[in-house]
Amino acid sequence: MSDGNTPQTYATHAYQPRAWSATWLIAAAALLLLTWRAFAEPTWQALALVLLAVSVFLTTNLLRVFALRLQNRIIRLEMQVRLTRLGRAADLTRLKLPQVIALRFASDAELPALADRAHDEGLTPKQIKQAIRDWQGDYLRT
Repeated sequence: MSDGNTPQTYATHAYQPRAWSATWLIAAAALLLLTWRAFAEPTWQALALVLLAVSVFLTTNLLRVFALRLQNRIIRLEMQVRLTRLGRAADLTRLKLPQVIALRFASDAELPALADRAHDEGLTPKQIKQAIRDWQGDYLRT
């Protein structure tokens, strides 16, 4: 994802949060090391540490899932407002959520035609994003 100073495009819109990736890697490494240690010297303390590591690892993953689900709900609401403003509220029920999420990058001028095309041709999110000519960056996605 762009830092907000440079224009965002299809090629630069993907975002991989480095802090989350590092946290996930550390949690995975801890889980592996503690599991290995528990097999080498099985004790109640070792088992408790493995369970704690599993909990941290699962929590790390769930936090990311919850954040993405919340963002998708917010994007759906934003698109509902945009489509309603454009007189196209029915599009929200015709399109699948991944299509709606991909359409958020389209300008208001090209959104109606692209929404029709996405529905009629069953375009994937990637195809929708590649079809956008007037890219509207999303600089707040986490």
